[in-house]
Amino acid sequence: MELKHLTTFLAVARQLSFTRAAQELGYVQSSVTAQIKALEKDLGTRLFERLGRRVTLTEAGRELRGHARRMLAYADEVRDAVRGAGDPAQVRGTLHIAAPETLCAYRLPPVLRALQDRFPRLRVVFGPDSRTTLLANLRDGALDAGFLLEESVRDPVAHAERLTDEPMALIAHFGHPLARRTRVRTADLATQTLLLMDHTCAQRELMDRELRSAGVRPAVMEFLSVEALKRCAAAGLGVALLPAVAVADEVARGEVAVLPWTRRPALGVHLVRHKDRSPTAALTALAGIAREHWAAEAE
Repeated sequence: MELKHLTTFLAVARQLSFTRAAQELGYVQSSVTAQIKALEKDLGTRLFERLGRRVTLTEAGRELRGHARRMLAYADEVRDAVRGAGDPAQVRGTLHIAAPETLCAYRLPPVLRALQDRFPRLRVVFGPDSRTTLLANLRDGALDAGFLLEESVRDPVAHAERLTDEPMALIAHFGHPLARRTRVRTADLATQTLLLMDHTCAQRELMDRELRSAGVRPAVMEFLSVEALKRCAAAGLGVALLPAVAVADEVARGEVAVLPWTRRPALGVHLVRHKDRSPTAALTALAGIAREHWAAEAE
């Protein structure tokens, strides 16, 4: 069983197409087909069902997918350890990272740039994921690490480190009646329309708990996008709860105002990785860079 065959297998499993997998890998299609046939021969079982132009994973293929991801990840760890011993510039391989939209847009770009500067040959695959998807991909070996914006992280396979705190801000259009007050209590939101992220987000859970504690049930508009939520708040549709970093530019431009809420909630930014996988040099460096960068920002 060759590692390159496992890489090709995962590409076909992702694309569910031999043609698209060949394009992704830069191979001719016949090479992809030959590698999959060789892998099936090694394992003594079919990995894909070919139904006309459709390709689906067999039960054996679904079972192999998680193992293949872990085997390739471990191979990367070995390369990292051997090539990068004492010389980050020689570290190669791929680091798969995911985070919620807010962290992707407002917290992680300078951190990843610093990681790139330190490990110029490292390939970083980075994109947005919800909490549920991120933890599932971490469990399955599709991710090396993730960042989560949560009060705490409880998952049986995750090792989590809280790197910094992220203050939350209650905002509204600058002309909103609550923006003229010197103090806003949670009970004052009873007659307002709240603009909140969906139930999969920690900030929604935080606000729901605050509302229950105050005994109020205001009208709620639910969003899947931070950008859409901000624009609706700026348009005067209601009061929104978001990480302060996500609305700093809008506040500076006078598009929205931060309400003087008597509560001062904050979530934690957590770096999570699989508890049974040793961190690579690049992953250890990522944690250190993020910790130092955000500590400097807080000061």
